[in-house]
Amino acid sequence: MSTPLQQQPNARIALIEAVKGLGIILVVAAHLVKFGTPGVPDWYTIFKFKVYLFHMPLLMFMSGYVFRHANHHVRGLADFSGFAGRRANRLLVPFIFIGVVTILGKWLSAMWFSIDEAPLSLASGLTSIFIDTESSPVLTIWYLFVLFVYCLVTPALFVLFRSRWTWLGLFALVLYFIRLDDILYANRVAQYYVFFVAGCIAADREFLPRLSGSRLRIAAIAGFMLVLMAPWNRDYGLLICGLISCLAVPALVDVLPERLRNMLGYFGSLSMTIYLLNVIFIGVAKVGYEKVVPLPQQDFGLLLLVTFVTGLWGPILLKKTVAAVPALNKTIGKYLS
Repeated sequence: MSTPLQQQPNARIALIEAVKGLGIILVVAAHLVKFGTPGVPDWYTIFKFKVYLFHMPLLMFMSGYVFRHANHHVRGLADFSGFAGRRANRLLVPFIFIGVVTILGKWLSAMWFSIDEAPLSLASGLTSIFIDTESSPVLTIWYLFVLFVYCLVTPALFVLFRSRWTWLGLFALVLYFIRLDDILYANRVAQYYVFFVAGCIAADREFLPRLSGSRLRIAAIAGFMLVLMAPWNRDYGLLICGLISCLAVPALVDVLPERLRNMLGYFGSLSMTIYLLNVIFIGVAKVGYEKVVPLPQQDFGLLLLVTFVTGLWGPILLKKTVAAVPALNKTIGKYLS
């Protein structure tokens, strides 16, 4: 039986980790096969589209919640250079490193195997990390760059809007409808800021501690299920489904059995590792599957199972390997935490 959130020590952090865990599992599930792949069943295309309407808004919401909960909107201005340096080390360093490794790996592998989104040349691939990013082979890690931008600009914007999160939220809502080019992920910076600020507002008003036992959570869960089934286009669907999921998914996770919440919390605690590496492991699993399983026995369901398990657990096993080697843990391990 679920224990009320208010009665649990550190329950707020535990719930955040569990929500992140569910979010990162959905990230892996949506990365298994890219849109437009020939022969993909309609059910997976629909599943992938629906997941994309809320899973990244949800993770951005949780990042905003943690940002405000840790008072980074104040600390960021008090020591901006130090704060920016720590955020760059935490977010930009792994973003650039994984981006370069992915581009290099896809470019080399394409000489021998069929690789999704392989760059035409090494130079064009590396350029695509920052320019024409919607067609970049490393678009899947855009969240790190965009989150870095939010961490830097939010303290200043908070002051600009007279320390009113609501006003900043209205600004972010207007920004959502402004279409920018995909240079330095500007289009995604504009579109996802509303979810980050929504997380800040929720933390400022202590949404999670008041969640347990609230009648709002039943309405949020039911409403989310209904709106998710509607035939949305991406722009309005992302906004509506994304914002409602920020209420509904924490509410849903809060009523799950404790053992299941703890399992989701485990994946949530490893979300950075899984996010950085899942696509690489999925790609390796695809190549291995096509080489090992004879063509007549190849099955889409089996491919999904192999790639999902590899994409979820491969990064975790790599992190454990890195942690077991002191030299690697000291240099690389901190970026996988």
